[in-house]
Amino acid sequence: MSMKIMYDIYCFSLKEWVLYLGAALAGFTMLSLLLYDSLWPFVVFPAVLFFYLRMVRQWCVEKQKKGLLHAFVPAMEAFVVALRAGYSAESALKECCRDMKKLAGEQDLMVRELVYMESQMGVSVPLEKLFLDLAERSGVEDIQEFARVFAAGKRRGGELDKILNLTVRHMKQKQETEKDILAEIASRRMEQNVMSLVPLGILLYLRWTSPEYMQVFYTTAAGKIMMTGCLFLYLLSWFWGRHITAIRV
Repeated sequence: MSMKIMYDIYCFSLKEWVLYLGAALAGFTMLSLLLYDSLWPFVVFPAVLFFYLRMVRQWCVEKQKKGLLHAFVPAMEAFVVALRAGYSAESALKECCRDMKKLAGEQDLMVRELVYMESQMGVSVPLEKLFLDLAERSGVEDIQEFARVFAAGKRRGGELDKILNLTVRHMKQKQETEKDILAEIASRRMEQNVMSLVPLGILLYLRWTSPEYMQVFYTTAAGKIMMTGCLFLYLLSWFWGRHITAIRV
């Protein structure tokens, strides 16, 4: 039986732990040597690592939710097709589950959800309750909207397939709009990534070509304070750039 997935929680795999810890260690070492020519900043490394892993985990949660939403729309298209073919909602979900297994495989997030929902229907849990449960666990607005529409349509009866078809079409249009926006800002994201490397490249170039010019920043209190201020502004601009170009589900 498939287990419930809590989409606001993300557990790193061993491979991810090694990758993210290695990246944090390498990045912090590089910044310590570039900005301070010393490894003494490692005294604050545990605190920095805590916030870094927290940020990465949040990024993974958002990525997981987007992956669920992108799998949810085609699954619900198959669900609506089965409804229009004359299946009941419960039978349509089972048919949808079989189709999605063939298309996406057993490990796909939405397939796992469909398997879980099918198993719960076997113990008499109403389908509308299962959709509402998925909506609550996912925290994704479009899935929550679909679940509310389905629950209302199931209670009132009538042309459920037509109502759900309109809802799925609306969700698909939103995804297409998001793709267009991503295509438009792709160059801006690339520019941000390049510009983020430029200050570090300039600093590395100055250290390589004029080490005596840079010594004042590493040997005096004023120089260290200035470097710390530059680091703060650099991180602030990087986070602000990521915030501007982010698209949340």
